[in-house]
Amino acid sequence: MTTIYRRGRLAVAGILAAAALGSAAPAQASPADKAERCENRLERIEQRFRQIEERRGWDAASKWWNDHAWPNYYERCEAP
Repeated sequence: MTTIYRRGRLAVAGILAAAALGSAAPAQASPADKAERCENRLERIEQRFRQIEERRGWDAASKWWNDHAWPNYYERCEAP
């Protein structure tokens, strides 16, 4: 009797674990949501570029853009 009881508890625990993992999966954003997020991200990157340009000059801002900002943006928004 205890073996059957333990198997039932184990089965319930497995089902609950699977349900928890399934509900924790990230939701897929619609293409419109992604486009809006990417547009906002690009605007923030451009603002940051202008801030760096004001403080340290165009060369430093361009280096930051090429080394950091654009690769990250491209990876998240433009890459297939």
